[in-house]
Amino acid sequence: MRAGSLEWYFDMKKTLEELAQIVGGKVVGDGKTAVSGITSIEFPQENCLTYLTDPKRLDELERSPLAAFIVPKDIQISKKPLIQCENPKLAWAILLGLFVPPQTYSKQISNQASVAKSAKLGKEVTVEPFALVGENVTIASSSVIRAYAYIDEGCQIGEGTIIHPHAMLYAKTQVGNRVTIHAGSVIGSDGFGYVFDGKKQAKVPQTGNVVIEDDVEIGACVTIDRATIGSTRIRQGVKIDNLVQIAHNVEVGSHSCLSAQVGISGSSKIGSYVVMGGRAGLGDYCEIGDEVTLGAQTGVPSKKVIPPKQVWIGTPARPYEEMRKQVSAQLRSYETQQLVSELKKRIEKLEKELSDLKAGKP
Repeated sequence: MRAGSLEWYFDMKKTLEELAQIVGGKVVGDGKTAVSGITSIEFPQENCLTYLTDPKRLDELERSPLAAFIVPKDIQISKKPLIQCENPKLAWAILLGLFVPPQTYSKQISNQASVAKSAKLGKEVTVEPFALVGENVTIASSSVIRAYAYIDEGCQIGEGTIIHPHAMLYAKTQVGNRVTIHAGSVIGSDGFGYVFDGKKQAKVPQTGNVVIEDDVEIGACVTIDRATIGSTRIRQGVKIDNLVQIAHNVEVGSHSCLSAQVGISGSSKIGSYVVMGGRAGLGDYCEIGDEVTLGAQTGVPSKKVIPPKQVWIGTPARPYEEMRKQVSAQLRSYETQQLVSELKKRIEKLEKELSDLKAGKP
């Protein structure tokens, strides 16, 4: 196997016609073309398929060893076979999962794991060595608790969920079906709640829990705090990148996406289909409407309300068009300053000439 090859990934071959049927696409060219793998345009490999949306790169990639391309319908002619699709990247992702199927697990309870007698485990549950499953935990069928994961007492885990190594679920955490929690994440630790009593910070007991609904994916080293009272809630289909902090009593609406290093302060409410760029942050008690986009490093002050379907950027956060004009003005500040200085000189000269004229000076 040559260096840099992806051959170890793939153990199947499909024709372009077969792949087009899977993704609901249309073949242009030789449908019998054999495909043995899925790759990217940055890493073209022989007999592999990738997606392409920029027609300017077509000529370049036609000279590569790639077997064929998945393209949008407006790309109709190529020296290589095509699969035309409404959404080429989605089709590519589906086929990548076909050629590189998910990791499989033993469906057994390791004798090196610690599982409380009161825990209730469904059919075909995997518990790997050195994982801990606490008292009165329930884990539904086909879920996976990987090595060194920690599941505290009273937790509930749905079907087909994967808890990766060193992830920790504090007591009473509820996790839905088909959830993935990656390594090192901590779910249900105490919220940051204190009251100053005149001499010191007195702790407010954090008595609630965290609820994670179905089809959520949580990246590595994410922290989600338990509620002070009630639940911190991550709704269905939410995708959370690595290194995100979500505070107590926050609610994240369904199918929202939070990029790396996002920070959300306590009791903020985020709508559905919201996108938060990297290092965006919310103060406490913010309300973010459905389908809002917050650009990278956007800072939203406490108690701010952002209406649905808007794009906000900057710190403090402002609507995109407003901030764009402000930044544009800042970029022209030197030229503006020079112009003002020149105009000031001209006004002073005119005022002197007018004054001399009134005084009868030649």
